[in-house]
Amino acid sequence: MDGPRGSHETTLDPDRITHLGIWRDEFDDVTREFWKWSVPALSQSCINAMAVGVRSDHTGMSLSNLTDLLEPGRHPVETGITRTPEGGLSVAVWTAWPGTTPEMLDWWFGWHMNRTERYKLWHPQAHLFAQPRYDLSEVEGLTHRQRYVGNTSWVDEFIGPIPTRLAITFHDAAEIALTSDALEASGYGTVIYAIVTDSDHGNELSRLVHAVRRTAWGCEMRSRFIFSEGTPDFVGAPMLDHCWTEMTHLATFLPRLYARINVSEPTEGAAIR
Repeated sequence: MDGPRGSHETTLDPDRITHLGIWRDEFDDVTREFWKWSVPALSQSCINAMAVGVRSDHTGMSLSNLTDLLEPGRHPVETGITRTPEGGLSVAVWTAWPGTTPEMLDWWFGWHMNRTERYKLWHPQAHLFAQPRYDLSEVEGLTHRQRYVGNTSWVDEFIGPIPTRLAITFHDAAEIALTSDALEASGYGTVIYAIVTDSDHGNELSRLVHAVRRTAWGCEMRSRFIFSEGTPDFVGAPMLDHCWTEMTHLATFLPRLYARINVSEPTEGAAIR
């Protein structure tokens, strides 16, 4: 990230100590209002997908066929675990966002990464720590997407029972052939695309895509996690559980949170930038 943003670069402490939950002195007025420890029970579609495991009757999504998301309707596997054409592991998760706009999700990704307690709102039973590489929270004049695209979110979290320390670097979806014009023509309001690495060693772990398509009742998120060849099958189920839980939990309060923070601020268009 060039220019004046470089002066906002932070340093990640390799010896950081983390914990679940938000302690009393870590709350502010907003996090206290929206914090809730309980999360939604898994949907039957998730339970069924996790019981089946890696499916062999369908091919999963990889970088080579991501543009299939632009086709109308839904795919045979919107929530499930498959193998990619290249032999990698592919995890698909569908979540509903009633009353939510793509703009709200762009805002969330730029807003939450600056404070650990905000990140913990998202998945209170799994999220431990968050820090941005560039803390742009006090930089004026940026769009929602400019606050996270090109930035890295360092996060510590549990994926199922597995503790992880990750670096999630957000990129423009045009890099994977999901261009603004094509997405808009297919009814999408935004796409969150990132490369996920191990924050301790820098090894690439996966690519993630959250494609947010408008609906009459809000929007739907079609998430795809793409792991390299050799990724073991057991990674699929906890990844599916984690994504569905955090996204469904966030969907229960994001419209209210967005209004709470932005009620007196001018709004931005939902167009992809």
